Amino acid sequence: MFLTGVAGMNRVLERDVEPPYLTLVTGPPGSMKSSFCMTMISNHLANQGGFGLYCTVEETVASLQKSTRSLGIRLPRSLQITDFTELRKGGSNQDMDYLKFTRKMIEHFKKKQGDNFRVFVLDSLGAIYSLTTVDEEMRKRMFDFFDFLREQGLYTFIITERYSDQQAELEGNEGFLADAILNMGVDLRNGQIVRTLQVEKMRHVRHSMEKQAIQVGQTGIEIIGPLFD
Repeated sequence: MFLTGVAGMNRVLERDVEPPYLTLVTGPPGSMKSSFCMTMISNHLANQGGFGLYCTVEETVASLQKSTRSLGIRLPRSLQITDFTELRKGGSNQDMDYLKFTRKMIEHFKKKQGDNFRVFVLDSLGAIYSLTTVDEEMRKRMFDFFDFLREQGLYTFIITERYSDQQAELEGNEGFLADAILNMGVDLRNGQIVRTLQVEKMRHVRHSMEKQAIQVGQTGIEIIGPLFD
């Protein structure tokens, strides 16, 4: 998944990981979290085959497709992109169970695609939290949701906003429950803005924990190499 999804990932990982595998992709606005995940899922499906599902809570499908194509990412036909924007307009957000709706959607495509369903992206968890009441019951349901995702045997990427002084557990226990945490960032070097990626946690595989510089290449986001102080 990682090695076939993003160019230069072999600089970071010794080898690839096997599903089920749940990755938390965090970072501040503008750090290209969505672009990184879209690069990963599109290239992997194009190279390895299979079906993928990308759920966006805040952005429309048309907007996401437009921004994705502007980066040179070719969207495979086997990638289904769906958005929750119409659901958000349909009534009280407090009454809408977004986690339940997402589970039903995954179950639908799992039944339809079977083992061909390989990858799922949720963009973003923070948006769901902003639309619901975050309490102990919600944290328990999030634990159950993560368990459900693993049971599907998928590569899962969950995007969420996170600032430099914020811990990875965020509103709940996401940082503890995830198999991997990738932190996207924005650095200022010699008067220029440099976008970065850093592995904070990655189970089951040897990996670099150095901050890596990233850029937009011919097939989306690619890793250039370590960013030294």
